[in-house]
Amino acid sequence: MEVLRVVTLAGDPEAEATLASGLVDEPAVELFMRCVDRVELLATMRSADLDAIISVGAPGWFDSEVAREASRAGIRIVGVADNALETEVLELRGATLLDGTAGIGVIVDACRSAQPVRPVPLVDRPAGRSGAVISVWGPKGAPGRSTLAIELAAALAATGATTVLLDADPYGGDILQMLGIVEELPTVVWAAAASAAEGRSVDIVEQLRRVGDKGPLLVPGLPRAELWSEITDYGFAELIKLLASSARFVVIDVGFCLEDSDPIGTMRDGRNRMARAAVERSDRVVAVCRADPIGIKNFIWSFESLRALIDDERISTVLNRTPGSERREVDDLLARHLGVRSVVAFPDKPADCRKALTQGSSLIEARPSSEICAQARLLAERLGGKVRPQGFLARMAGRS
Repeated sequence: MEVLRVVTLAGDPEAEATLASGLVDEPAVELFMRCVDRVELLATMRSADLDAIISVGAPGWFDSEVAREASRAGIRIVGVADNALETEVLELRGATLLDGTAGIGVIVDACRSAQPVRPVPLVDRPAGRSGAVISVWGPKGAPGRSTLAIELAAALAATGATTVLLDADPYGGDILQMLGIVEELPTVVWAAAASAAEGRSVDIVEQLRRVGDKGPLLVPGLPRAELWSEITDYGFAELIKLLASSARFVVIDVGFCLEDSDPIGTMRDGRNRMARAAVERSDRVVAVCRADPIGIKNFIWSFESLRALIDDERISTVLNRTPGSERREVDDLLARHLGVRSVVAFPDKPADCRKALTQGSSLIEARPSSEICAQARLLAERLGGKVRPQGFLARMAGRS
C-alpha cells in the first residue's frame, strides 16, 4: 500500500498531539511535519511532495490563500473538528470534514479518498463603518486601564447606544474575571477567526454576552496569554471593522506596549501588533495616566510611542487615582513635558473599586453614586455619548 506523506496543523493543540502520536504508529502514513505556523506549512508544501494536510481545528494562520495553493498542488485537505465555527471555516478552506471522534483509520482513508477542492473565493466586505472605535491605553505599572475601559463602556452603554467592550490585551486580559463571569464565552481568538472567515457574513455582535442588564456586549480576552499568536493581523483588523459596523461604540482595552517588537525588518510586530493595530484604527484613544510619581514617570516615558501611531488630536488624556487637590499640579507637569492636559480626572476610590470587583460588576451597577461613575459619564459625553436624557420621556420624567 502506498504510504501517504502528511502534515498536521494544530488549531486544537491537545487534539493534534493525540492524533500525531497515533499517526506515528500508522504504517500507511509518514507524518512529515507538525506545522505550527504559516511559514512552516508553505515551506513544506513547496518542498516535500505532500499528499494531504490534516487540520485539527482551524488555526487562524491557515487562510484561504494557503488553501488555494494546496489545491493547485493537488494536496488534499482533511479537517477534524467538533466546533461549529471551526467546521465552517475548514469547509470554506475546501477540507473534507470529520468530527473529533474519528479514528486514525477513518482519517487515513479520508486522506486517500478526498478530492482537492478549491476553497470558497474571497468576497468583498461592506466598506461602511458607523461606530466609533475608542482604544483605552496606558503604560506599564497598572494605571487602571482595564477598570476605566469597563467604566467607559458601561457609561456609553447606559445611554442606550449599542456598545462593545473588546479585551485585546495580548499579555492576558482580565476583564472577564473583573466582571465576575465564570462561564466559558467566545473569546477574541474566536471572534478574530470568525471575522477572517471569507465567503459569509458574520454577525459577531449577536453571539456576544451582555454585561449586566444594560451594560456593554463583551468580547473576552485571551484565555491564555500564549495564544496571542493565534490571532492574525487580518482577522483582528476585520474584527474591529465588523464590530464597528454593528455597534455605535467599540471600546478596546489594549496592551501597554506599543513598540515594534521586531524592529529588524521582518515586517512582523509580534506580540504588540494587536495594540498597535487597535490604536491605529481608533477614532479616539483614551490615554490613562496614574496620578502619582511612578505613574506620571511611566506615562511621560511611554507617551511618545503612542504619538508615533496617532495624532494628538485623537488622544484624550485622563488622570486616574488622582489625589483631591493635585489635578492642576499633575496637568502642569504633563503640559510642560508633553504639551497635553487631562480632559477628565478620576479620583482615588479604592473602596468603590473593591466593591465592584467583589460583586463582579461595573461600578455603574455596584455603586452608581461613586465619583468614578460621574467622571466616566463625563468622559463618555466628551467622546460622543449622549449621557443626558432626551426627548418626550425625559420631559415626562422631569415632571414626576
